[in-house]
Amino acid sequence: MAGAAKAVAAPAAGSPRPARRTAAVLQVLTAAALWGVNGVVARALFQRAVDPGHLVQVRMLVGGLALVPLALARGVAPGAFAPRRLPALALYALLLAAVQLTYFQAIAAAGVAVAIFLQYTAPLLVAAFEAVRARRLPSPLVAAALATASAGSALLVLPGGGVRVPAAGLAWGLGAAFAFASATVTAGELRRGGLGAIPLLAVGLTLGSLVFVPVRTPWQALASIPPADVPYFLYVALLASALPFTLYAAALAVLPGSVAMLLAMLEPVLAAALAWVALGEALSPLQLAGGALILGAIALAARVK
Repeated sequence: MAGAAKAVAAPAAGSPRPARRTAAVLQVLTAAALWGVNGVVARALFQRAVDPGHLVQVRMLVGGLALVPLALARGVAPGAFAPRRLPALALYALLLAAVQLTYFQAIAAAGVAVAIFLQYTAPLLVAAFEAVRARRLPSPLVAAALATASAGSALLVLPGGGVRVPAAGLAWGLGAAFAFASATVTAGELRRGGLGAIPLLAVGLTLGSLVFVPVRTPWQALASIPPADVPYFLYVALLASALPFTLYAAALAVLPGSVAMLLAMLEPVLAAALAWVALGEALSPLQLAGGALILGAIALAARVK
């Protein structure tokens, strides 16, 4: 995996120092925890007849605009938004919108646990991309982590795990996996090209929110939030979008995409547990075993150098 780390995720100067790598691991785990709570908040909003597209639009708009002052205060490196990078930035903004819309649609169609574990088949896609690009197979440790995570996910979402997956939920969940994998690869390329995490997310989230303009304008989206739902929308925009996406993008300058995504699988474990407690989406013994396997995969991923 060392070759993949150099070619796909690590800075050109060589392997990251242990302190940088530890910080990157903690950044991903923090982002995953915030995203895990987000799944339950979003599900609660959908049960109150909130449209997933509306939530995604507000999430991206408010989250992106909140990061703009921080990006300006920290300064932007010369050439960060050079013309050659604009196509990749536009693609990243589109992928961010796709990730969130497909994920929320999957939650609405199939529930939190099913949606989130389908989305997290994405590490397999990223690992395959890294292997092809580096022209070598993943290291035994990464391969073991991927296999363990896949087995855990199967126990949680396949019929033998006690969950029926609606066709719409399956389609949206797999769409979320492809979008998440593509966004991870694109963000990693932009970060290693010298674009800071905060400017990247400020632009990506704000531009991504404009995808919904044909449906509703930004001011219409903000004005149509029911007053009782404002705190939930703010949580999703700030603590489940602006902050965790920035932390995750920052870590991609150090970690291979497949390792970052394996670490981020703390999100589905936490989301499933919270959905059980807060929403009554109970987990069977097999599903609990699946969650334990995924935690084991996270522990393996944290050891990858």
